[in-house]
Amino acid sequence: MQQQPRLPLWFLVANWALVVAAFVLGVVLGGRHRIDLPEPQSTALQLVFAEVLKSHVDSHDGNDLLDAAIDGMVRSLDPYSDYVPPREVRAYDERNSGHYEGVGLLMTPQGEDVVVQYPFPGGPAARAGVLPGDVILAVDGKLLADEPAALRNEVALKLVRGDAGTEVRLRLRRDAETLELAMQRGDVQKSAVKWVHLADADAGLGYVYLSDFHPGIAAQVTAAVDDLQRQRPLRGLVLDLRFDGGGNLDECVALANAFLPGGTIVSQRRRDRVVVETFVADPAKCRFPDLPLVVLVNEHSASASEVLAGALQDHDRAAIVGVRTYGKGYVNTVYTWKNLDFRLKLTTAHYYTPDGRNLDGHHHGAADAPANGAVPAAPTGGIEPDVAAPVTTEQLRATARTLTNHEPPAVYLPAFRTVALRYGIEVPVPPAAATDPQLAQALATLRDRIAAAGR
Repeated sequence: MQQQPRLPLWFLVANWALVVAAFVLGVVLGGRHRIDLPEPQSTALQLVFAEVLKSHVDSHDGNDLLDAAIDGMVRSLDPYSDYVPPREVRAYDERNSGHYEGVGLLMTPQGEDVVVQYPFPGGPAARAGVLPGDVILAVDGKLLADEPAALRNEVALKLVRGDAGTEVRLRLRRDAETLELAMQRGDVQKSAVKWVHLADADAGLGYVYLSDFHPGIAAQVTAAVDDLQRQRPLRGLVLDLRFDGGGNLDECVALANAFLPGGTIVSQRRRDRVVVETFVADPAKCRFPDLPLVVLVNEHSASASEVLAGALQDHDRAAIVGVRTYGKGYVNTVYTWKNLDFRLKLTTAHYYTPDGRNLDGHHHGAADAPANGAVPAAPTGGIEPDVAAPVTTEQLRATARTLTNHEPPAVYLPAFRTVALRYGIEVPVPPAAATDPQLAQALATLRDRIAAAGR
């Protein structure tokens, strides 16, 4: 029998390298839970994709087409799930975190000028010495005068943004003087606590408006209450959640815990209605266990704002004033994958209040609709207020205009008023009971709770 020739060493080494490479590739793909798409849809997707690229009357980018296909699949699930393609990730993260990278400036177009209303206290622009009324002439040497007047504010906003740690130079006109200021871009936190003041100083009634549940918001609200306490001992607080569409659940739980000394805050149930997670208040984290509290809501209060209102209502920790809330009682989980720059926001569970109420009133007609298909006698989902305070459409719009504004920082308020007078800019003012019927009702309810508690 003829002996087979010996395999060369290089072949054995190369063969083992291929085996190892195949193993590593399998581990990597397996780690991403790769699966084969079902047929005939998998073949249909490939054929349609190829034919669109080849034959459609307009030319298309293949990446955009597939992004659209994924987006269509996710959007078909429910109103809250969302696919965020790579090009939109930065803006998405900014909206949901309340953070962006820049210098921290509120500016406004005024004729041919871009005028600084005020810098955000503690931000890069404030530290560099930018003041209300400064006119921005150039950013990093790019003259705004070279741009159409209608686009100068937009161009300035884009130019001052950039990666944290990078330098940007602003050329400014201040009265008759021209100056250049250099600053390091940094992380800028948008405040979602937009209004903090004493609604009735003589009675010691405080007011806080919260527009979103961004990361860090619980600490900002408690700091705002502490600041009001320093101004005057508080006898009660109105927490305004109107037009608050929700956000971070952890922040919602932390804020609820600041007022609740114990008990369940919220629970989550998956598709099989099994409770998967329950959040319970920690007595050590309760900052204001006895402060009389009223929560103000409307039909645009949703998600985390409903979770907070529901928890405080079920524990009789606060009176809820306004109208029935929106009814968005679904948990959204944001998924990311290593080395893949997109986001998947997926509805994964239901929210339930401590008393077991399902908050949702829209998706599939609410999970707890009657099993026999009967139409419920009353609306389902959302939070029904303890004290109803309906308003007209015009009153609702007026409230929205007021709450959309930011409270000017106290340190810049006198200078900002001078700028506002010069350019005819409206100085934002806080909601007032005289012009806001819902706030008036909230304050009346708060006074009743204080009296009932003998405080």
